[in-house]
Amino acid sequence: MTGLAVGLALLCAATFAVSTSVQHHAAEGAPESARGLLGLLGYLLRRPLWLLGQLLATCAFALHASALHAGPIAVVQPIVVSGIVWAVPARAAISRRMPSLTELRAVTITAFGLAVFLVASNPTAGNRATLGTATVALVGIIAVLAVLADFAASRVRNDPRRKAFWLGVVGGVLFGLVAGLLKLSLQELNDSGLGGMLASWPPYALLVAGAGGVLTNQRAYRVAALSASMPALNIVNGLTALVFGFTVFGEVPRHSPLFIVIEAGALGCMAAGLWLLIQMEEAHQRMDQLEPAGEAA
Repeated sequence: MTGLAVGLALLCAATFAVSTSVQHHAAEGAPESARGLLGLLGYLLRRPLWLLGQLLATCAFALHASALHAGPIAVVQPIVVSGIVWAVPARAAISRRMPSLTELRAVTITAFGLAVFLVASNPTAGNRATLGTATVALVGIIAVLAVLADFAASRVRNDPRRKAFWLGVVGGVLFGLVAGLLKLSLQELNDSGLGGMLASWPPYALLVAGAGGVLTNQRAYRVAALSASMPALNIVNGLTALVFGFTVFGEVPRHSPLFIVIEAGALGCMAAGLWLLIQMEEAHQRMDQLEPAGEAA
């Protein structure tokens, strides 16, 4: 089942990577007249490219749910958050070129960090979660952290990259929470059927957290380039989901001092690789924008 979870998580990561790139391309072109969250959303709803990104995001969500149903969060989520890696070969194929050495180096660093983390952490399978006070309290604490990070973003005035960083933190917290709530909802569906799941609170908390994450992402995309928000979003996403899996489902990773150091180093490799890949993505986007202008000249 863990092998199935890994395969589904890889498919989810690939789909999510394409969806993210498409949504960012649509959101960054929003005019100044699309002010505020509702104005931006109204503009995006009229953009076919953004709607395509949402369709792909829906497919990625279904794959994510299937992966979480088949395996522990601690295995699935690190793979999902490394999804930007899969944009590299796709972009190269579309552009009819070979990936650059820098891109290959970044992919290698990220893949190495992911592999080391999964092998080093080797979490236990976990147990059936309860929907009692402890779980509700954890969800509340995570939600408060998202609110505090959003408040920090609102206090930033003249530094778009810093503002986007904090919005990335908000998105990471919410999407990490989504992974935990999704697994809880699937557990209720498996144990009590559709009626039992709909009578419980996790599906509704999932909808709120998911909507908040998607809208926060659009705000981050509008404010600054991907490199300002995506590394923070991906790392915080993974860490939040790991805490949820450990606390609620009892998915215990190896936690001796040596393995903690190895796992932290592996997460650092993933963060560095993701940052390099996003820098490459932005460079290619700038080149694509310059080429039509050069042809017109």
